[in-house]
Amino acid sequence: MAEQKAVEDQHRQEGDSWRIPASVNDQWNFLLKTIWDQMIHLVIQFEGAVDLPTLEQAVREAMAAEVLTTAKFTPGDSPFFEPAFPGSDTPSWDVITTAHPDIALSSLMESSLDPLKGPMGRVRLIRSDNDLLCISFNHTMTDAYGVKSFGSLLASLYRSGRGKGMNPPLGNPHDRSLKSILSLFSGDELATAARRIRRREGGWNIPFESLKVGEGQYVKQTIGQTGFSSVRQFAHNHSVTINDLLLASFILALAKMAPPLPNTCNPVLTSIDLRRYQSLSFHHALSNFSVAFELPVMIPDHIDPTDVVRHIHTLMASCKSGHAGIGAAALLETEFDKGFWKVEEKLAEMEGKTRQGLSGKNPFFTNLGVIPEGVVDYGVPVRDAWMLGPVEYPPGLCLAASTFRDCLTLSVGYSGTALQKEWVISLLSAMAATLSGFTSWE
Repeated sequence: MAEQKAVEDQHRQEGDSWRIPASVNDQWNFLLKTIWDQMIHLVIQFEGAVDLPTLEQAVREAMAAEVLTTAKFTPGDSPFFEPAFPGSDTPSWDVITTAHPDIALSSLMESSLDPLKGPMGRVRLIRSDNDLLCISFNHTMTDAYGVKSFGSLLASLYRSGRGKGMNPPLGNPHDRSLKSILSLFSGDELATAARRIRRREGGWNIPFESLKVGEGQYVKQTIGQTGFSSVRQFAHNHSVTINDLLLASFILALAKMAPPLPNTCNPVLTSIDLRRYQSLSFHHALSNFSVAFELPVMIPDHIDPTDVVRHIHTLMASCKSGHAGIGAAALLETEFDKGFWKVEEKLAEMEGKTRQGLSGKNPFFTNLGVIPEGVVDYGVPVRDAWMLGPVEYPPGLCLAASTFRDCLTLSVGYSGTALQKEWVISLLSAMAATLSGFTSWE
């Protein structure tokens, strides 16, 4: 330990020392390491091969431009990011050559990045008959928007073949707080928004076989262009959003696969990106500006899918007009007024009750959004691209959606020690069938 400290001290003296304060949302996402593996992935499946030396150079330049990708998180009274120790067990960049890319990708997904050791970001090229690129970030540093932003930077550097003349990333990486957004609202408005936020525990009967954490796995299902185009047309015809339909279909799939008691409130968590309140260039892209809040959902005895869609649309419209995301952020700021260690202590107590089976978790739906063409443009044909949310630990369940070239990918990350793969596949199939059902009722 003394030798390692001496090397770290020397590293700081050589001018590589910096500290970037961790925002309240950074700290919160770090502490949520008890409920999921914190990883967000962007996967690009090529038809052919990229130029390896050019990609390696682009990765190095992108990570040099976005210093937090090679950082670690340091807890304390005022937590911060600082450079990860150079001898980290996990390199930021590597190439995996294999005849079995699917197995290699699954194995890669089982390995999460430790925010206490760093780095926060990882880029892997899986090389087989066709290349597969996987960009993975720890949620302590950024949300899905940041992952896509980094992906765009990397592709841009690859296409240009240079980095020294590039424009620096927008925003100040040293200012990651939500305060500039919260300052748009008066104290009374923040208090009103915060009062709208409630924590309720539902009664979804998800068939967990244990509360043991392990064997992180993913299941995904893709709805092609024709099917998703019909979904979009249905949303347009009925004046609802795609997100409304995704949430409704997730809830209806849960009602089928994990039926709660009728006429009871069974909340579902969902997320919103607070960047919607300000110009995207105002903030540094690799930040945490997504917050979660609950939707109180009533499942009636006799379910009419179109009624559920209308109900979800009304709920989401109310949440947006009532600034539910702002309320969630304001509550988070208030919670951390007690200090980082107090929040950690509270979460540890809550997680202890969960491990004992004394409390549950509400299912979580997150829409990771559209993957832009600029993120995948390496001058090589692209077969597919998708994003994956974190593996949530039992008794939690996280379903993520992402869109690429008008194809929708649904995915669930789960612990294979606690939940049967067949059940997860059936849940995604039920959700896809529900989405298809909406369009058939036209």
